[in-house]
Amino acid sequence: MIEYPRIMQVRAHDFRPRDLVAGDLVLDFVNTVTARDTEPIDWLDAYAALLSWARLAGLPPAALAGLAAEAQAHPRRAARALADAKVLREALWELLTALSEEDTPPPGALVRLTESWRAAAAAVVLTDLDGRLEATVTPETSGLAYPEHYVALRAVRLLENLPSPRLRVCGGIHCGWLFLDTSKAGRRRWCDMATCGNAAKTRRHRSVVQP
Repeated sequence: MIEYPRIMQVRAHDFRPRDLVAGDLVLDFVNTVTARDTEPIDWLDAYAALLSWARLAGLPPAALAGLAAEAQAHPRRAARALADAKVLREALWELLTALSEEDTPPPGALVRLTESWRAAAAAVVLTDLDGRLEATVTPETSGLAYPEHYVALRAVRLLENLPSPRLRVCGGIHCGWLFLDTSKAGRRRWCDMATCGNAAKTRRHRSVVQP
């Protein structure tokens, strides 16, 4: 199993579309920690940052606006919800990196995902989407845990049907992001060619031209 440094810096981050390159919301959530392979940086420095990521990832803006107000009114609850979301994130990292290496998933990570999933399942409601029922969560049923519950439900669905041979860990330096390789050849190495891919090309070029 891949072993990376566990001590993280926590740093504010302005989330942008370029931060969503994994091919799945669950993987993008795990990627809110960058540079896992060297000096990990956790971009979720506050509950507001979790909401910023969730908004960019496509969770309903109206629901998130209500959560922002609730977090301001109850900062301790918001801090607890953020901590729980990070526990889920790290469990998913352990599970997904193990699967990417075709290793056995760590039992502790499975337990933590199960706990989040059960909490989410207790808050599930059935909604009608164009004549099709879908089990989902809402801020009314999940409260400040809504982002965590939303990701937990999506994670279990992903893991039930995950094409493990297409799950990758980026080969770039100062990265460690997860992504799904949807290329036809199945040989994608980088989370994003415009960042890690080009950086690797630049390093190779410099090593060739140096005397």
